[in-house]
Amino acid sequence: MKYRIYSAIALLIILLLFPLPAIAANPSHIVKLQTMQTCQVCDLTGAYLPVSKLDYTFILSSDLSRANLIGSSITFSNLSRANLNGANLSHVNFKHTKLLLTDFTNAIFDKTDLTEADLTSATISDSQLAKAKLCKTVLPDGLVSDRDC
Repeated sequence: MKYRIYSAIALLIILLLFPLPAIAANPSHIVKLQTMQTCQVCDLTGAYLPVSKLDYTFILSSDLSRANLIGSSITFSNLSRANLNGANLSHVNFKHTKLLLTDFTNAIFDKTDLTEADLTSATISDSQLAKAKLCKTVLPDGLVSDRDC
């Protein structure tokens, strides 16, 4: 009995110190994205894809909410109509990427590169854009920002 209590406490401490990522993404959709460079209307919710090379991909109308994409390269891609609500996009390279009508509500932007990206009609706040690199970037209102060129 005593050992069960100690084991339960040790397991609880380990889980609190090293939480497992919540993975709800469809595994076959992740494989499809990584192998075929395309995934339309995919469930990638909570996907753990840090430092991924996803250049020239088409991830149209897909759910990437709460995904971890820290340090990934997603250049020359199309993520139009994607849901990136709550995603961690720190240090992501979105150069030359179409992000039309994309939902970035509560997404984390820290040194995210949006050079020549198209954010037309995207849901994104000014505070999020303040932490991103903007150079020849089409903003949600259609205006072009050269702030960081």
